[in-house]
This record gives sequence, C-alpha cells and structure tokens, in this order.
Amino acid sequence: MLDVAGGLFSERGFHDVTMDEVALGAGITKPMVYSYFGSKEGLFLACVEKAEDGLLEEVERAAAPDVPVEQRLWRGLVAVYAFVEQHSREWELLYPAGPRSGGQFGGGASRASERMATLMSRLLADTAVGEGVDPEVARRQTEPMAHALVAAVQGLASWWVRNPGEPKELQAMRMMNLAWMGLANVVAGRLWVPPVGMVP
Repeated sequence: MLDVAGGLFSERGFHDVTMDEVALGAGITKPMVYSYFGSKEGLFLACVEKAEDGLLEEVERAAAPDVPVEQRLWRGLVAVYAFVEQHSREWELLYPAGPRSGGQFGGGASRASERMATLMSRLLADTAVGEGVDPEVARRQTEPMAHALVAAVQGLASWWVRNPGEPKELQAMRMMNLAWMGLANVVAGRLWVPPVGMVP
C-alpha cells in the first residue's frame, strides 16, 4: 500500500490522488486502506515517514563512526545522492518541487531536514569535542551550521534532479568542496572573524 500510495503522491500530489486509486493499485479494498491508516492524511504521513526513515538509515549506515569525520561526511553525502538517484519517487515525496512544496508536503520535508541536521550536528560536535573544543561551544557552533549544510545538500539535489546526467559522486564532491574546507576549521576550533574596521 505504501509503495503504491507513495508513487502516486510523489507523481501527482496529495489532493489529486484518491483512496480508490490506492486501493486498486494495491489490489485491496478501500475500507482496508482506511482500516490501516484512518484517512488519506494518515496514509500520506505514513508514506513520508517511510521515505524519511529510508533516507536516514542510508546516511547513518554510510557515515559509521569508525572513520575520520572527513570520510564520514563524504560517505554520508554520497549516500544522500545515491538515495536521490535510486529512490527518486521517495525524494520527490519529501522535497516536492513547484506548487506542491507547501502544506502537508512541506511538513514532511521539515521533519526530514530536522532529522538530517540532528545527525550532522552530532557528527560535527563529536569531532569538535575530540579536537579539544568545549562541548557547549561545539554544540552552539555546529548546530546552526549543520542546518545550513543540510539545506545546501537539498538544494544541490534539487538542481541535480532537474539537470540529470552527472554521477552522484560529483555532487558529493561539490558539497565537500563547498562545505568541508570551512567545517574542518570549525570542528578544530578555528573560526574566521572580520578584521577590525570591517564590521558595519
């Protein structure tokens, strides 16, 4: 049911999909769909949660804690773009483009982004603490940067979906070059500050 419904929602949006179509596609009765999910909203949210879980599981598995943070970040980024490549319907369900990007769809994207940022923040903060940075300072510095990084990862993925043909590794390398050079300094406790007289 979730595979059928997720495909329909990602292709046509929440409002244009009927429970009759989901039941027909899944080879069951409409009352059975309602008995499992209660409503179309419940079914949609279950599809979003399944997509969220799939994405986060892939990233967490790739970014295992037994390698240096640079490799963890690289592997995690490759895992994100591999998910986009292999599960484009699920990605579209989480991050729909155009007029379907708000409402129920926006809530799914927000939850997925928050979970990804939490994972990224933990990875960066743990590394900073390992470099001797005070744990509270590490948390304060890495948490907002993790959210910014997640937004950049999603933005590049959305561009890539519209401009296919390049390998996922190239997208991950672009993100590493955009983000890691600065993050490597942050987790080591080295921050850029404006010179005297530059602050407006």
